[in-house]
Amino acid sequence: MKSGKTTAAAAGIAFAILAGSCFTGIENTGRITDSDVRRRHASDITPEQTFLSAIASEPPSAWRNGKPFRVADKRFSILLTPASASATDIAGRDILFAGFRPYSSITGTEILEATFTDSKQPADTFFYRTPMLVSAMDKAKELVIPFTVDLDLVARADSALTGRTLYIISPMWLDPADSMKACEGFRHIEVRVDTVIAGTDVYPLAVVFDVTDPRLAITSPRAIYMTLGDSRTATRNFETIFSFTNPRKRYPQVSDDVWELIIRSRVRKDMTRDECRLALGAPSQIERFPTSSGMAERWRYTDGVYLVFDDDYLVNFRL
Repeated sequence: MKSGKTTAAAAGIAFAILAGSCFTGIENTGRITDSDVRRRHASDITPEQTFLSAIASEPPSAWRNGKPFRVADKRFSILLTPASASATDIAGRDILFAGFRPYSSITGTEILEATFTDSKQPADTFFYRTPMLVSAMDKAKELVIPFTVDLDLVARADSALTGRTLYIISPMWLDPADSMKACEGFRHIEVRVDTVIAGTDVYPLAVVFDVTDPRLAITSPRAIYMTLGDSRTATRNFETIFSFTNPRKRYPQVSDDVWELIIRSRVRKDMTRDECRLALGAPSQIERFPTSSGMAERWRYTDGVYLVFDDDYLVNFRL
């Protein structure tokens, strides 16, 4: 009986010491302050994330007469007032900002009405009633004109990117010679930027580039759509498409034959999770389920592709 009490007491002391040592460890880390968090976040920011961060839309109060826009979608015409010139074929045309004027809405509030002229036919004038109050213009950071591309942003991106040698991450390539039709793309290869042109109202930039690797036998330019800024629609910013450094050098453990599969977005059995992520990107969903040997994972992608891993290696897939 005495022995049992002694054992219980010893266990209690051991637990107390263990618990005490745990609390002591936490206390030794010190309090995490807001400045610590900011420093940590700053250290996580990559050069790719900051590269084009200075390129942003001008506030409407700074717009000058003649500021150019490309109409990217014919739906722009339905936004125009009846006083506007005919705009049935306006898609693809460039329009120039010609000023703001107040317009009294049916509720009595004054909103901004923007005036534009056709760059090639100055007599054609278009009027768009914005959702912005006149009183809010001076404090507004930006004003988005739907279904258009701000050509000032395109010009600044072109100046920053043209002539640069980069490594492309995304294989979502387009063919500029075939109406921007989707074509075969590669990952993690070197490219040289030719120019940046207007894209769509969703993806305002189209980066046109040449592939520098002669083994891939791509002799004509290719393009890829890109976004700018930090809004929820900016899902294809520079850092998701390009890298300044050669990704191959960061993965010396990957064999040459597997790397050839990776740059073509292909996989084969026995590739690791990291290799598959390089080849196809991050999955949209990961499921874990038990097997006879332990736990397996199924990676699902939005296009119906799935990968199955067992013990860290690819055992089944559908592309």
